[in-house]
Amino acid sequence: MAVEAKKFADEKRHRGEEVLWTKEFPTDLVREVADKGWFGVLIPQEYGGVNAGATGCCIIAEELSRVCSALANVYCMTFFGGTEPILKFGSEKQKKRWLPRIAKGTIAGICITEPYIGSDAANIETTAKRKGNVYIINGKKRFTTNVGIADIYLVYAKTSEKPEDMAKYQHLSAFIVEKGMAGFSIEKVNELGGWTGLPNGYLDFENVEVPVENRISAEGAGWRIMMEGLNFERTLFTAGMLGPMREAILYAVGHAQRRVQFGQPTIDAEVNQFKIADMIAGYETSRLLVYYAAYLTDLHINAVLHATIAKLYASETYEKLLSTAIQLMGGDGWTKFYPIDAFLRDAKVNQIGAGTSEVMRMILYRQGLRAMREDLRFPHRQLHEKLKVPISTTKPARITEVNEQTLLGMLAENYQVNPGLYMSWEDIKERFERVDYEQLNLLLINLEAKGLAKLYRDRKGNIALARATFEGLRKAKPREAYRWFPDWISREFIF
Repeated sequence: MAVEAKKFADEKRHRGEEVLWTKEFPTDLVREVADKGWFGVLIPQEYGGVNAGATGCCIIAEELSRVCSALANVYCMTFFGGTEPILKFGSEKQKKRWLPRIAKGTIAGICITEPYIGSDAANIETTAKRKGNVYIINGKKRFTTNVGIADIYLVYAKTSEKPEDMAKYQHLSAFIVEKGMAGFSIEKVNELGGWTGLPNGYLDFENVEVPVENRISAEGAGWRIMMEGLNFERTLFTAGMLGPMREAILYAVGHAQRRVQFGQPTIDAEVNQFKIADMIAGYETSRLLVYYAAYLTDLHINAVLHATIAKLYASETYEKLLSTAIQLMGGDGWTKFYPIDAFLRDAKVNQIGAGTSEVMRMILYRQGLRAMREDLRFPHRQLHEKLKVPISTTKPARITEVNEQTLLGMLAENYQVNPGLYMSWEDIKERFERVDYEQLNLLLINLEAKGLAKLYRDRKGNIALARATFEGLRKAKPREAYRWFPDWISREFIF
């Protein structure tokens, strides 16, 4: 498959460059991709596909993106808006109804973003109200890719206003809305800074009647469908960045080998060699991240961390790499006579689509801390018996007697081994042999009331962190207990 896809991209590269000039959607290329069965890469054989998994999808997407973004993105968006959600959450009847059509080239779109709602997808305003055997959908969607050329659209809409459903994220549902349904129309087609030739725009829903059998999974399952599809979406979306990166290296190297300045090819300049080295490293690292995320997906392992890292790293590397390629090519790189200019114009959307870079960092922070929880467990610290300096230990001294004095002593010891840091609730609790929440809470409050401890409370008002005050340190231990000096300091300087 990889060999055939590369051969296709090599042979159709010229057609992709035509699209950059004409801005016409490449229907012929889409038809050829469909004839090769590549729209069915993720689809099992019983539904007309070839079942090559997420890895197979990424291989095709990487090569198609070398041809032009319009071809690669119409391909990828069909998986996001049709194949993956139907395959994962659709009923058997829905799979038999839509998957064979997609495998033969039926294009799909995904409708999440609205005029007033972007990354905050939980607050979608488009509504779907059930009336007998149909849902009546009203609202608008924007930045919908494949608008007009897609036959089916995965639409997320609000089906409940109940606070309890919204609190549980069970207020959204997912529907397949088909082109031609009454009241379903295109409101506007965008003029984008990139993705030349690929229709993207606004959709309007005015009392659109959608049969109940077009709802994917149960009512209220929309958020789950959306979230569980994001890892695959980000992985495949990122695979579509790899092709232009490779093309950029190809053109930059080829140009530098053939451009002579100051009596030598520009590739002989060490500064340009360093640029090329960085480009290769960025591309190969991005590729490793993408295909590892795809590998985990194919093993049915939650790839949220790795898909997010791939999306964030590759999208930001892409922009730097394309900019570097143009710098290497000089004025030629900035002309539209090479496709590098068009690839660079696609760069910014890579940091916005399928989740902005800011959202990726939010996810990485939350999921990363969760995934690395054991690796990031802060070590216990204690004074070395002879050296009297702080060291880490896996077996801290346990305290059997629980009272204000022992607790204050613990806080004082923390001052000695972690100066400037509070102790967390877990730090304190783990040092005692046996202690219950209420007892420990009361002891800390009493120390605070006496001015011996400083407490930090979380948003819910619960004690999260604690430390001794200066008065608490004095009460816990004599002044000499805190004093320590390295051997090299002259004692005549100590007062």
